[in-house]
Amino acid sequence: MKTSLIKHLQAQLAQARQSFTLLKKHRPEPAWARLLISGAIGLAFACLFTLVPGLLTGHLLDGAWLLKTFQANLIISLCVSYLIHLMFRSLELLLPEPILARMQAWHGTWRGGVFASTVAISGTILGFVLGMLLVGRVFKVDALGEILNSPPNLRLFAFLTLLITLANLLWWKVHSKQQALQLAATEARLSLLQAQIEPHFLFNTLANVQSLIDLDAPRAKQMLEAFTDYLRISLGQLRRADGSVGAELEMAQSYLQLLQIRMGERLSFTIAADAQARAAVLPPLLLQPLIENAVHHGLEPKVEGGHIRVSARVEQGRLLLSVEDDGLGLDGPRRPGRKGAGMALENIRARLLSRYPHNAELSLHALQPGTSAGLNLPYIVGRETAAS
Repeated sequence: MKTSLIKHLQAQLAQARQSFTLLKKHRPEPAWARLLISGAIGLAFACLFTLVPGLLTGHLLDGAWLLKTFQANLIISLCVSYLIHLMFRSLELLLPEPILARMQAWHGTWRGGVFASTVAISGTILGFVLGMLLVGRVFKVDALGEILNSPPNLRLFAFLTLLITLANLLWWKVHSKQQALQLAATEARLSLLQAQIEPHFLFNTLANVQSLIDLDAPRAKQMLEAFTDYLRISLGQLRRADGSVGAELEMAQSYLQLLQIRMGERLSFTIAADAQARAAVLPPLLLQPLIENAVHHGLEPKVEGGHIRVSARVEQGRLLLSVEDDGLGLDGPRRPGRKGAGMALENIRARLLSRYPHNAELSLHALQPGTSAGLNLPYIVGRETAAS
């Protein structure tokens, strides 16, 4: 019991640490975990600002000086750390979700570094003033007055502020490169996976067209036209770093129409999305694998086939996409040779983590009958859409 509780607390702390620098209005991790991390940061700076001057002045072995200096530095550092924490959390709660989503897209970029540094500098100055006032109350001295009336102390404070700012910008620069490399690796895996899937789909479709030419020429022509539309849309999507929900749904419709010609009455589908959802930015090929899984693992193994419903909507500043089918379900038997659903889902999760760090989710739920796959993303409108 005690071990499981410790592991649970460690997991909550790890979750808070991973998303500590991200702007999120709704946070799954508890508030105490983030406050504990802020307190630990303040404690670390208090130790640093006590040990370094102690070494430089030779007071490191002076117990009375060490205790008094550490207490003062701890009060100031905690005020700075918790005030910065309060400023970030206030922005999260006050700003609308779409604006937060746009700011979250700065994560790992120079814009994110400048924004974080601006908040950090403001919090440092205000927290320092508040901390000095508290130190003055605790030790019965005019601590703030001594700092403001002493040019050397002001220069030291300015130097420390600059040092913290440069360290913060350097961290963001390094983090930006790491995130770019991670995203590039994820996109490379996606391209490789797509390169493996597309020829198989291409050859199967052409083989179906060839077999229908002599038996049912109108149906073969219909399949070839649908396949041409699908290739035109999908190739256009693959060439873009960012697409839109509207373009992705258009590709999904062409894909499902193509399969509908092949499967006949065994497949039916509906696509529902309003203009607001269609205007949202969506990385290409996030929705397509979910539809493929619904067909290949849910409906194709089912003798009578079934229905697929694809929907997109915006709720409370979040983009919600879902693919529902009434097939065999998550626990249904798989057709021989049909593998790869797990790989596709893991690929989607990796792309979400790279593009929206800890701010997007892929979920799977069992239906009676069938399966529901959902994507929960920040709602961001593309520049071209917004301008129009």
